[in-house]
Amino acid sequence: MNRRYLIEFIVIISGVFLSFYLDDIRQLGEKKQYKDTLIEELIITANEDVDQLDKVISELESVNISIDLMLDDISDGEINLRDDLIAASYLSVKTRMNFSFYPLSGTFDQLISTGSFELIESIELRRLLINNYTHLAQRNDANNRSLDDLWLSFVENVDPFITVIPSIDENASYIYADQNIDTYYIDHEFYLSKEFLAYLVSAKGSVSTNLDMLDLFKRNYNRIINLAQEN
Repeated sequence: MNRRYLIEFIVIISGVFLSFYLDDIRQLGEKKQYKDTLIEELIITANEDVDQLDKVISELESVNISIDLMLDDISDGEINLRDDLIAASYLSVKTRMNFSFYPLSGTFDQLISTGSFELIESIELRRLLINNYTHLAQRNDANNRSLDDLWLSFVENVDPFITVIPSIDENASYIYADQNIDTYYIDHEFYLSKEFLAYLVSAKGSVSTNLDMLDLFKRNYNRIINLAQEN
């Protein structure tokens, strides 16, 4: 009798443990399936971020070209550029220098909050994700604030001497629209001053630093996309 009870007990306990085990297997399968869904979303948002990066990088490269044009012009203490080219170059710098990149981090946040991140098998993919959405994102925020502060300095301290009033095509996207110039005023003495030179050099340094970081962002994103597709 005791032996029968023992066998029944073992069967019941085994059934309970088996039930827990099967439930764990089911939950793990569901988590992996959800992780795979998030990875698919990550590939989509990463591609969108690369598109955004391409636009911002292109605009900032235009800024560097405009800065170099003015630096070359004033380097010998004389003005060789026509006023309309000076106005166009300054407008390009002022309107584009604080163009910023904002990563779409929602999917990464979901990977972390749901525990799906730990189910990613690729160590390199996990490392790149952490680097992109935390360390580089923090550096990006700092660079954005720095460029915003520099832009504000241009508005407050340069605009009174180099004033350019643009017209914008109403049918174009404002953010990336090419702007035509309605009117402009250029104080030539200020244009040749050391103060304006200092602003241009500062802008050149900040924009170049930001471009280097955005290029690293883009390389990481492309690697993330490739690894995620292999996942």
